[in-house]
Amino acid sequence: MMEEFISERIEVEKAETSPRPLRFTWRGEEHEVEQVLREWVDTGFGELPAHSRKWYNRRHRRHYVVRDAKGHVFEIYLDYANHQKRTWWLLERLA
Repeated sequence: MMEEFISERIEVEKAETSPRPLRFTWRGEEHEVEQVLREWVDTGFGELPAHSRKWYNRRHRRHYVVRDAKGHVFEIYLDYANHQKRTWWLLERLA
């Protein structure tokens, strides 16, 4: 299978003391996270032109590449730019 771009909101259950995901629900199916393969924080500007790059335009995302119990690999991220309404996204399914 090739990489598949998805970009859909998901529901995530995380640990009490860590932002790491334990499981997530996508299109009604629950995925148990068996392993976090990679994680990083994105505070960049994306594709904004240089003249538009201000501190308040930065992204605030915590990315995870995870493997579920069925062996599928996904890239998901927590968008925490809006501290009152943090949202999780499934970015892509990886090969």
